[in-house]
Amino acid sequence: MPYYLSGEEPDLIGKQCTGLVLQHFYEVQKITDQVNVAYLRFSERWYRLYFECCTIFWRESEAPSAPENSSEESGLLLNDLSDMDTVVGHVVQAVRYGGSRSGDVRAWIGFANGKTLLFAYSHASDSTRLVLVPSGR
Repeated sequence: MPYYLSGEEPDLIGKQCTGLVLQHFYEVQKITDQVNVAYLRFSERWYRLYFECCTIFWRESEAPSAPENSSEESGLLLNDLSDMDTVVGHVVQAVRYGGSRSGDVRAWIGFANGKTLLFAYSHASDSTRLVLVPSGR
């Protein structure tokens, strides 16, 4: 299905994930975009992974820093998951992508421990959710 990769896709195969930080978007005290941006670190390099209609973006990045929000009604939050050993500390085995005619896109990052991070962007809601796919699925 159709999708477009924007930016230089990092060569992650065989690399160990050393950090994972999610940037959430909230509106009226509710998270409306679970993964506005995913920050992934491999060795000492950070990468941003984010999505729009039909497009998967990869960017090399600085380490994420706390966003400065100007409103209590809406803004950004950082969630540092780097101490969770589900995928942090494990080696990437596979990366793949998919898309749909409606503009939805997905990115899968599979690890040697059998876990997979699935980032699923919905064009209809303009939001991304993250699903941890357990081993054997």
